[in-house]
Amino acid sequence: MRPLRLTMQAFGPYAGREVVDFKAALDSGLFGIYGPTGSGKSSIFSAISFALFGESAKGDQDPSTLRSDHAKPDLLTEVELVFEIGTEKYLIRRWPKQTRPLARGKGETIEQHSAWLFDVTGIATDDISNENCGKVLAEKKTTAVEEELTRRLKYGPKQFRQIVLLPQGKFETFLTANTNDRLAILRELFDVSIYKRLAQKMKDDAKAAKEKIQTDQRVYAERLKQENFDTLVALVAGVDQAKIQHEASEQAAKAAQTKASEVEKTLTQAMHTENEFVENEAAAAALRTLEAKSDEINTSKAKLTGARLARSLVDIDKATEIAREAGVSAEGAKEAASKAHATAKAAAEAAGRVLLQEQAKEQELKALRERHGDLKRHRVTLDGAKGFEAALATAIGVGNSAEKNLAAAQGTHKKLLQSRADKAAALKLAEGVTTQQAQLSAQLRDVQQSLGAARLYEKALQAVTDSQRAVTGFEKQHAISVKALETEQIAFDLAETALAGAQALHLAEKLMPGEPCPVCGSAEHPAPATGDAKSAGLDEAFRQARSTLETARKAEAQASKTVAASKATLTAHQTTLGSLEKPLQSVAVFTSEESGLQDQLQALGPAVDLTVLRNELELLEGQIAEAAANAEVARTRQSDTATKAAAAKAALETALISVPEPFRDSAVLEAAIEAADADIRQHEAALKAAADAERLAKDALIGAAKDEDNAIKNYDNARAAIDAADKALAQRLSENGLTPDHYKAHKENIRQIDALEAAIDGYAKDLAAANDRASRAQEKIKDTTRPDIAALTAASQQAATARDLASGKAATDKARTDHLDALRISLATSRAAIERAEAAFAPLGAIADAFNGQNNARMELETFAIAAMFDRVLEAANLRLGPMTSGRYTLEREQDAGKGAGRRGLGIAVFDIHTGRARATSTLSGGETFMAALALALGLSDIVESVSGGIHLDAIFIDEGFGSLDSEALSQALQTLQDIVGQSRAVGLISHVDTVQQAIPNGFFISKSMSGSHVTQKGY
Repeated sequence: MRPLRLTMQAFGPYAGREVVDFKAALDSGLFGIYGPTGSGKSSIFSAISFALFGESAKGDQDPSTLRSDHAKPDLLTEVELVFEIGTEKYLIRRWPKQTRPLARGKGETIEQHSAWLFDVTGIATDDISNENCGKVLAEKKTTAVEEELTRRLKYGPKQFRQIVLLPQGKFETFLTANTNDRLAILRELFDVSIYKRLAQKMKDDAKAAKEKIQTDQRVYAERLKQENFDTLVALVAGVDQAKIQHEASEQAAKAAQTKASEVEKTLTQAMHTENEFVENEAAAAALRTLEAKSDEINTSKAKLTGARLARSLVDIDKATEIAREAGVSAEGAKEAASKAHATAKAAAEAAGRVLLQEQAKEQELKALRERHGDLKRHRVTLDGAKGFEAALATAIGVGNSAEKNLAAAQGTHKKLLQSRADKAAALKLAEGVTTQQAQLSAQLRDVQQSLGAARLYEKALQAVTDSQRAVTGFEKQHAISVKALETEQIAFDLAETALAGAQALHLAEKLMPGEPCPVCGSAEHPAPATGDAKSAGLDEAFRQARSTLETARKAEAQASKTVAASKATLTAHQTTLGSLEKPLQSVAVFTSEESGLQDQLQALGPAVDLTVLRNELELLEGQIAEAAANAEVARTRQSDTATKAAAAKAALETALISVPEPFRDSAVLEAAIEAADADIRQHEAALKAAADAERLAKDALIGAAKDEDNAIKNYDNARAAIDAADKALAQRLSENGLTPDHYKAHKENIRQIDALEAAIDGYAKDLAAANDRASRAQEKIKDTTRPDIAALTAASQQAATARDLASGKAATDKARTDHLDALRISLATSRAAIERAEAAFAPLGAIADAFNGQNNARMELETFAIAAMFDRVLEAANLRLGPMTSGRYTLEREQDAGKGAGRRGLGIAVFDIHTGRARATSTLSGGETFMAALALALGLSDIVESVSGGIHLDAIFIDEGFGSLDSEALSQALQTLQDIVGQSRAVGLISHVDTVQQAIPNGFFISKSMSGSHVTQKGY
């Protein structure tokens, strides 16, 4: 961080507005801030600290007390700082919480603590103001401002006061801090979080592994306990007992099944007999039901006879209905003709009236013809004025073109101005994006390199895991093959022994006393073999056992080779894994980071050629000047064309003075002429239409009268036809002995004739079938006794229940046996897995303990990493302390012997070359302490900047200590400060020592008065 300009208003001892321009002081490298005690020298440091972090240089001072007691009530307390971080420039403005008078009326109001952060990169420091303050990064909310600023600075207020701003009373804090406090500071400055995460991961992994083993052990014991066994041996005995019980229940289930089958067969035969008795009862019932329908069938036969008679009279009945329908139609036609005659008469009278009305409009027609003549004369006048009209149109066209040219030129000029603004903004944005792209690309390359290494490691680790699993599987197969070989060896030995015994018996049968044995040649046979000498099949069994044994031997040898090969593969994979460095994060994390960086790069878009943008911006400047000149020329031409158009319009008005204003538009005039023509045609057409309508109405009246006479005649004829048809129907009914009511009743049944015939025929057939069914059913049960189905069913159910109980018992015993046997196998496997896990846990637990401080040094991994960085800090500090103390003192790291057993290794001792021994820093004198603390602060800032690429310590401020130095020590301290200035770092210090002021004349002088302090630049 490099301060450029500090502005204080109503702050501390400064009543008004004071501006501290650091540019010249920073350029000189080493500068001072001088003034009498209490003038406000330290307040400049407090103002810088407050602007950045909202805290004073002391840290514990309430920001609300920073307001100047000398300030006017209506002048707000405000601090503004312009500063640089690398190539970026920022402006931060901050108000503390304070009271101010109300803008209206009496009383006060409270202004809350507020802050604003702006990016002013590219704006000259002298041009930065309230109106020109760049891009807003965060505003109002102090938390948002602090987060945004800390992200850019890479450190917070506490670290700022330790390595950048060394205020009064705090200069020796880092030198005298204990391990815990110093660790907290260094943890923020040096990112060693990866070691903390690694130690925590190892601790978590060890804890998880241990908990897994304990959980597996509890599960193992609980599974035994659930089956009421104490040990695996007891479980094996329980499996044997369960098998014996299962065999007994299987025998009982088979007996119960046999009995249930016999009883079921008897019940099935009885059910067949019972069904025959049920069928006999159903057939008799069906016959009785049909015989009960005989009366209903007789009624249907009578209904069928009447319906057939009515069907023979339908034709004459239909003719009568047709005659009546014709009569109704004739009566309707007569009424319609009468109405039409009356309507035609009214229409003829109305047409006569309309004709009289149209004949009365002769005067209107005459007036229309006169207006038509006037309009045609106006047309002639307009035709004569077309020359003036053309001249005006030409002038207007030229004017419109000039207007368009002017608008286009002005638009071009405006667009070019906007384009210049857009290009300038795009250039600024592109410059920022280019910087971000370079940073993100570098990060992406690092992440991709780490991702490749992590993938290789995970692949190697997976290969080891797979190989270990394969070795375990092959070892199990080998154990099985060994066991099989042992089994086949026993079988072979038994087969061989049996065969040998049989052969001995055969030989013993042939032994004769005094004759030599065919095997050993002895003539004495004290104990020949006895027993049955049959050996059928023993030789074949021996050969089979020998073949099986050989196969088992080959299988065991192959399994042994497979185990050896898999172990060799495992060793190779383990060697590969050991040669790789374990990644600090998983592939998923690195992949996520890679994806995130790629998304960020993609979001920034393609790379932009800044040179092209700058050239385009320069080209726009020339185009803007040219467009402004073109717009001025277009404005002059537009004015000339407007004057010519006005003259042409006056000439046209003179030519058209006789034509009414509405008709000077030829389109309007032609429309008026056409309207007059249409009105005339309309009046003439209306008169002719009225005459034609009156004539047609009279002709229609004559026709309607004739139609009415014809309709009356037709109606009289239809009435006569109805009377004749009624007489014919009455005669036919009489001939068949029917009254109209009887005919009507029989007529309703005509549509049921087919159904009645079918019902009668169906009944006859069903009755015959029912008689046959009843006879056959009775024959089947002749001489047969009906069975007791209920008793037989109860016996069958009882046998089935007994069978089911026995089968269930057998199934339960089998399930119990299978369950216990599976449990035996599973628990044996679990026990072996637990033992392997316990063996694997030992090294993991030891590493986790060592990483988390349980080691000889009692130092955690994170502290160890920070201690390594701290060694570099002490080396850099000793480069300063040696010259300042004429080589007498050097700082060295020691182990804390007191509190914080888990936070050891960051203590500081000072080695005194005069005594040859190290001693505590608290034994140094005041001047020596100052020099040691200064050297340590400078060394710390050197290392922080070298290892933390995002932290820039461009300036250091010192506020105490020079008064405690003698002339020689002061000279050496100032020389040290001058040396680091030569390393592109500025140093500002506060002192009232004359020697310091004489040695460092550049800086600022603070003067105080009754009304407040003021800052004056000096030495330039």
